[in-house]
Amino acid sequence: MKRLLDYFSRLGSKYELTFSSQEVLRNCIIGLDGVQRKLLVLNGTNSGSLTEYVIDLNQVSNCSVKKQYGRIHVNGLRKRKLEHYLERMTLHFRFLLEKQPADIPFFKQAENNISELRALEDKAEKWKVILSKMLPVSLKKSA
Repeated sequence: MKRLLDYFSRLGSKYELTFSSQEVLRNCIIGLDGVQRKLLVLNGTNSGSLTEYVIDLNQVSNCSVKKQYGRIHVNGLRKRKLEHYLERMTLHFRFLLEKQPADIPFFKQAENNISELRALEDKAEKWKVILSKMLPVSLKKSA
């Protein structure tokens, strides 16, 4: 983990970012440069490969918490709670231009325990609030 954080710090220098907030998740690290309104994302995979990208908040039209559920069988909610069907929860970004949306994974059923869900949901909501306040002013007025 220390090597990963060191690498993340070097990436911040590479992109000339100074982080005012950071979050370390299971396979992802995010860092916010509040002054430049940019978010650095470093995603890791189970195979060990890393991908990095920068989200320019000036280009974001919407930031939301997105939940994807698996198939719920008839009467399934009588036996199990809805959260047991949650497959994935992400911080979802839509952009002003015709750019593909971006997702930052906060919860994956295959990687996280259901007992972690509440804390991860709280973190995702906290980031959504922080980042939504940083969206372009013209969008906030219409929201």
